[in-house]
Amino acid sequence: MIDSTNLGFTYDGQTFALRDVNVHVNAGEFVCILGGNGSGKSTFAKHINALLAPDEGSMTVDGSDTRDQQALYLIRSTAGMVFQNPDDQLVASLVEDDVAFGPENLGVEPAEIASRVARSLAEVGLMGFEKHETHALSGGQKQRVAIAGVLAMEPKILILDEASSMLDPRGRKGLLRVCRELHEAGLTIVMITHFMEEAAEADRVIVLEEGRVALEGTPDEVLVRTDVLARLNLEVPFACDFSVQLQDSGVNVVPCVHESALIAQLREAASAAFPCTEGYTVAQDASAVCAIAPMKLPPLPRTSTAEGTPLIEFDHVSYTYDAAMAKRQQKAAKRGKASTDVQAERAKWGNDPDALWAVRDVTFSVMEGEFLGIAGHTGSGKSTLIQHMNALVRPTMGRVLVDGKDISDKAAATQARSLVGVVFQYPEHQLFAATVFDDVAFGPRNMGLSEEEVVERVKESLAQVGLDYDEVQEKSPFELSGGQQRRVAFAGVLAMRPRVLVLDEPAAGLDPAARRDFLGMISDLHKRGLTVVMVSHSMDDLARLTDRVLIMKEGEMFCVGTPAEVFIHADELNAIGLGQPCPQRMAGKLRDAGMPLDISVLYDEASLVREVAGRVAQAVAEGSAAHDAAQPTPASAESAAEGFAANNAAATAQDHNQHNEGGAR
Repeated sequence: MIDSTNLGFTYDGQTFALRDVNVHVNAGEFVCILGGNGSGKSTFAKHINALLAPDEGSMTVDGSDTRDQQALYLIRSTAGMVFQNPDDQLVASLVEDDVAFGPENLGVEPAEIASRVARSLAEVGLMGFEKHETHALSGGQKQRVAIAGVLAMEPKILILDEASSMLDPRGRKGLLRVCRELHEAGLTIVMITHFMEEAAEADRVIVLEEGRVALEGTPDEVLVRTDVLARLNLEVPFACDFSVQLQDSGVNVVPCVHESALIAQLREAASAAFPCTEGYTVAQDASAVCAIAPMKLPPLPRTSTAEGTPLIEFDHVSYTYDAAMAKRQQKAAKRGKASTDVQAERAKWGNDPDALWAVRDVTFSVMEGEFLGIAGHTGSGKSTLIQHMNALVRPTMGRVLVDGKDISDKAAATQARSLVGVVFQYPEHQLFAATVFDDVAFGPRNMGLSEEEVVERVKESLAQVGLDYDEVQEKSPFELSGGQQRRVAFAGVLAMRPRVLVLDEPAAGLDPAARRDFLGMISDLHKRGLTVVMVSHSMDDLARLTDRVLIMKEGEMFCVGTPAEVFIHADELNAIGLGQPCPQRMAGKLRDAGMPLDISVLYDEASLVREVAGRVAQAVAEGSAAHDAAQPTPASAESAAEGFAANNAAATAQDHNQHNEGGAR
């Protein structure tokens, strides 16, 4: 279906983005492509649907050469591509028109187009959004519209270039589900991702390094190569990393890709560490396997109780993008009759297509010096919420105070923009000046500072983000790498010396190495005293970095508390599409399998490794002691050996049954 032979490509005629790439993808295969930023992943993907043509070698798609101009229409009808940033792909003002755009260009009959639009929107969970304006959607919703638009073309090949980077955990699972269904129906799928759990679902994994194929094989072959992947600055699935850590702690397991397989290994290696499954047989009802009583957890913290000095205060804030309703509320407020009951407007929330309120009745404070994380499903109101923090939007109802001043006042709103710096999703899109210096200097100059102080601030902020002033100041920001562009955008905000730094998915689309660098930089800024608010879909990042976490659900504040207070609640988080940090999720699965772990505490990977390794070591030691005590006297050794062999065979069969059931559960 897809064949590249000695494929080479250069953007500037000198440096090869791809070199000697030989890849064959069979019809109906699900292939995942991994690699660091700049490794050539997107460049290779753009060759599949002939957006780029080889400088060396060849690329054929379904038998057609991508350099054949006469074959371009057929190739682009065969291979549909979803890009990383949905704003680069949306072309129409209404959702249904955008999804219909591709089929219309293919000459599909109107009745069939309507059917495809409905089916595609249903597949990505956006049924009912047909008449919504695309510009008003959240980033994750836009991404799903882009995916639906490609699905509506019914291509033979689906190319996903970091298509899940803007999606929440539930959205990523939904995309994987759609991919599996399409794959089972015979569609060829090429997925580029930095999420290793997605790569684990593929038939085959290809790893690129500096434009060449570095690794290729099944997920079980490639994703356990921890040494090679670490050298390439890539991560491994959590199960693999966790199994390696256990192995280093003396536990008899081998690295594996899937969590269920690791749990099965642990049960087989030390069944006594799973006491509630002793005596378990396949014939038993699965619901009766685990005898561990459900653990009573402390309640979710529903209201803000942080101590300290509030820098930003939300007081019963509601916001709507519906201009007519906003005017009604504002007029009522002037008359002193504004409704505090938003349900009086028959509002529905969040991902509901009839939602009127983006944020509803939210009350909390951002304390000076804290690191506050914000999470929530796609369309939950996260981005709208943080845009209130520097008065980019103002409440339809309620009040927002920044440093004690109400941003409904024009002067207070202007001051808020100096006190609170906001870095948006894909901050490199905030770049606009001819040189790095002018871009970073834009804010300080608008503040009326002298040129001498402007230079001082530019130098200071570039140093804070790890860029050399002398090296980059005269360069165009558009000549820099993607990671450097993002740093320049950060520097432009820091140059204004805000007291609060607000970040909307700052690590989206970055490879693991760049992600670690950026999050480390943000953590360092916080340690120096900067107040930080960060929106993220990564529960692991939020658990590791933040002092408190605020969870949004359908425009409302679902809960707010410390990571330890919030992330122990698996059922509640799963119900709203978020999930838990990887170590906590694994702890829950181990408990479900019979290991009596205390899931009322929040685990990081190191603490969970210690706990599990300790339990396994104790179980193995007790088993050895029991075995030694049961050794026969010499007089009866022969008859006892026969009995031991029979018992051992029965125990082995039982362990295998437990292993199989553990994987199934």
